[in-house]
Amino acid sequence: MSNSTNQTPVTAASQTTASAVDLCDVPVQRDFILQTAFLILIMIVTFLGNFMVCLTVYLHRRLRTVTNYFIVSLAVSDLLISVLSLPFRINQTLHNGTWCLGYEVCLTWIITDLICSCASICNLAAISIDRYIAIVHPFRYHSLMTTTVAWVIIGIVWAYSATWAALSSFNWTEAGEQHFFTERVCRKSDKIFYTVVTACDFYLPLLIVLVMYGLVFRVAMNQARAVASLQPAGGSNNNGRGRRSSINIVKEVKAAKTLAIVVGAFIICWFPFFTFLMISMWNLKLLQPPNLSDDTLKGLRGTFLYVLPVTNSTLNPIIYALFNREFRAAFLRLLQRTFGQYCSRSSDSSANTDESVQYSMNTNMTNSNPNTPKSPRAKKDGHAKKMARFEEVYGERDSEVAEEPKQL
Repeated sequence: MSNSTNQTPVTAASQTTASAVDLCDVPVQRDFILQTAFLILIMIVTFLGNFMVCLTVYLHRRLRTVTNYFIVSLAVSDLLISVLSLPFRINQTLHNGTWCLGYEVCLTWIITDLICSCASICNLAAISIDRYIAIVHPFRYHSLMTTTVAWVIIGIVWAYSATWAALSSFNWTEAGEQHFFTERVCRKSDKIFYTVVTACDFYLPLLIVLVMYGLVFRVAMNQARAVASLQPAGGSNNNGRGRRSSINIVKEVKAAKTLAIVVGAFIICWFPFFTFLMISMWNLKLLQPPNLSDDTLKGLRGTFLYVLPVTNSTLNPIIYALFNREFRAAFLRLLQRTFGQYCSRSSDSSANTDESVQYSMNTNMTNSNPNTPKSPRAKKDGHAKKMARFEEVYGERDSEVAEEPKQL
């Protein structure tokens, strides 16, 4: 959605340069090289992180829960941002901020960016609703939030996002007039549309996130105080219950910290972007000299429009997946399966020499005395090693390795 703010005016010098030469043939400037390197890094990390979330849930049956379905939907939206939106941004950055791909590609970029960004934000709201029901109404959660209900909500999120993207094809400010432009940058000039989209696709989901997590935080603190009130002031007979109470309080505090990270990352990454967008639409003079210098405006645009929104797509798999112990254990097992075999081949090849020598010695001794039977303990140890290796490779011990996520 960041391409909507490209209408910030350029300086007179840049306009003169644009009229003198073809900006698409100008060599890449140093500042844009750094921006391109950053965007490529973000694109790779975003793709790998969200792809790992989807692959982990697909491969581990125990992770196919209602909550994780919402997390996968969020990961898919962020994954599509890295595949369908960031490459166009990188191409424009490589040409010093100039759009060189034509009108049709510009239209495609704006529509796909709207779908993916809106879906990412709305998925955050859906996750907050799921967490609210799970924590505030734990005994009714499985009856209220079934798999069918979860898929319906996910479908509504994506249909809602696609609807707003389709509505971007109309000019809401001046009906019938041209509103997609590619003279210097790819942009849509339609302040009424972007105002409505900002209210419906950002402030409304933000309100839902704040209200849901606010209620969850209040319930968590009430539970912590209730548990603390059950703990006696002293006495050795209740030490066990006192320890359990302390553990519960620590769990509530950790959950509250996680919620603070979730809400904080969402607000920090998206609130400056939409604030900057609304100012550029309705009061552009605030972003022009003497209020702001060209260097300050360039820094604000780079941070609020190009860095923070895409960074949120990178942080989402970390916040919503890696903070879950079950996801962490599944990630580690997946990495071990993928890279552990390559690392173990070199060590196995070096160890095979010693093992072959030992095996030949044992064979000779066995052949010299064929009546010597194998001890039961040796058979048991060999069977245990084979089973351990089988379980390590195929992940049959998921239920023992991965701990259940802590409930509030």
